[in-house]
Formats: sequence, C-alpha cells, structure tokens
Amino acid sequence: MAYSSPRSIYAHSNNDRQQAIADRTFYYPCGIAGLTHPSTRTGAIKPRQPVMSNVRLRGVVRSDFMTQKKTGNEGIDEFPSPQDFCLKVPLYERFRFNKDERSPFFALEHYEGILDCYCHGCGRHSVFNRLGKPEYNEYHHTHNYLFVLWFFCSRDKNHRACFVFRSHQGILEKIGQFPSLADLAIPDLQKYRPVLGEEGFRELTRAVGLASHGVGVGAFVYLRRIFEGLIEQARTTTAGEFGWEEAAFAAARMDGKIVMLQRHLPKFLLDNRSLYGIMSVGVHTLTEGDCLKAFPVVRVGIELILDEHLERHAREQKIADATKGISALGSALKGK
Repeated sequence: MAYSSPRSIYAHSNNDRQQAIADRTFYYPCGIAGLTHPSTRTGAIKPRQPVMSNVRLRGVVRSDFMTQKKTGNEGIDEFPSPQDFCLKVPLYERFRFNKDERSPFFALEHYEGILDCYCHGCGRHSVFNRLGKPEYNEYHHTHNYLFVLWFFCSRDKNHRACFVFRSHQGILEKIGQFPSLADLAIPDLQKYRPVLGEEGFRELTRAVGLASHGVGVGAFVYLRRIFEGLIEQARTTTAGEFGWEEAAFAAARMDGKIVMLQRHLPKFLLDNRSLYGIMSVGVHTLTEGDCLKAFPVVRVGIELILDEHLERHAREQKIADATKGISALGSALKGK
C-alpha cells in the first residue's frame, strides 16, 4: 500500500509547509465535519477552512463522504464472510452496523481461519494463515477505529497479505489491502487470454481492476466490450457461410444477433442473452454502487461463456491431435 505525504497536498503556503515540518502538524479533510483540520498525530485541533464536499476516492465520487453522517439507525447490513470481505469486497464499500452492540464485527476482527488465494511470492495459489491475535475490546469500534488483518503464506512465512479496516459511527469499510483485488484475480484470468486475444484480455483485467477500486460503471463498460467482442468473433466465423445476410445482422438488435449466430456461440450465452441488457442498463442507468453489487454476478456470467469457449477449443484441439495421430499410425501400419 502506498501512502502519499500530506504536506504537499494540504499545506496551503510555504509558511504552512515549514510550520508543518517544525511542529509535525498536517492538514487533512475531515470526513465528519466537512472541513480541513490541522492535525497532529494525536488528532484534529480546530477547523481551518472549508473544502469541497465531493471527494474522489480511487475514481469514485462519494458526495456523501463529507456531507452526511451515517448513524447506523437507517438499517443494518449483513456482513460478508471474513474470507469474502478480504478477497472480494472492493475498497470503501460501506456496511452499516449497530454501533451500540458489543463487538459487532468480532467474527472479522478475530478471524483465525485461512485465506485461499494467489501468492505473488510463490507465483501460485496458496493457503494463508492468520498472523497474530488482536486484543479483545468490546466498545473500541465506535469512533474512528482502525485494525489490520495480517496473513502469511503457508509455504513461506515471509510472503504476507494484509487488509486494513476502519470502523466509525456505525460504518465498517475496508480502506486498504495488499495485494490488491486485481492482483489477486488477474492470475486466474490468464487462461482466457487465448480466447480473448491481447486486447480483449486487457479489457477483462481493466474491468476487474476498476471494480476492485470501486468504479462499477467503468467496469461494466469493459465487460460489455468483451461480450461484444465475442459476438464479433462469431460473426467473423459465420460470415463466410452460405445464406449469411450481413445487412440483416447489422440491423438486428443484440438479442437477434445472438439468435443468428447461435451455431457458433456457447449455450450459456444463448440461454442468458439478457446479460447484455443488464450490462447496458448498468452503463446508462445504475449507480456506481448498484454496478459494484452486480459486478460479481455479471463477471461470473462472462467467465462461464469464456469457459465454454475454452472447452470447445480444447475438444477441437484434442480431436485434431487424435485425427493426426490415427492417420500417422495408419500410414505406418500400411508400410509394414
């Protein structure tokens, strides 16, 4: 995780910068008051000046970040499992809890299970075990509480993964992690490179990367481009066949195009061709949050389509190899 120095960002003049260095005071935007506060390592002192209410967090504009105070009284969200919270939930996705309850996220903070994920140090999947144990505290979660979950690779204890969480006024969110969600997911996507080609593969990794940083609409754009690329591949294959009508294909809506190409498309795509409409609605209508919630389901749908392509290619290659081998064997036997 990389942290930028606050001095050059929030010190408002040369004198401020020099004073910050002298008394170890830095200026940060306060997410509760909506103001910039001069702060020491022990906390905020007093308001300095107003700042914009819209704060861009890794590409997502959260207008409620500084203007609204979530108290937890609007409802309680169901927490994901500790494994999913670490390995699947994007940064800054907020979960409301009852701040008056004792240890409302005890299962997460005191999780002692394993994580099964990709290890960059080993270059392969591995099992990660929890490192260290937190001290028990019933009410530490009520105000700006940070905690970190450390894990180590079972193959090499020097290979680590960490996940940083923040709890404040009834809101729990993951605010940092290493490796990133994209870094954990991309190795599993490598198998799709032969089907998608280099450009399509880059679009898939960008979609996963954007979603991991909270950019749901942008992620949907890339998933839709991948879907359209698969349709174009099938059109190229079908175009040379007898009776193909290019003009009719160009004029058809996506649902009609899929029907016209059904002989060259995976069954899952045919049975779930509404997937394209869902992605289009996401791009044009849904909010960032709605897209992020829908992204895992849509991504699985795209991967299932790609899996069928891989199975078909593997079968075709196996048939070709077997045919070639049988032909060679037959020729060898005739010569005897």
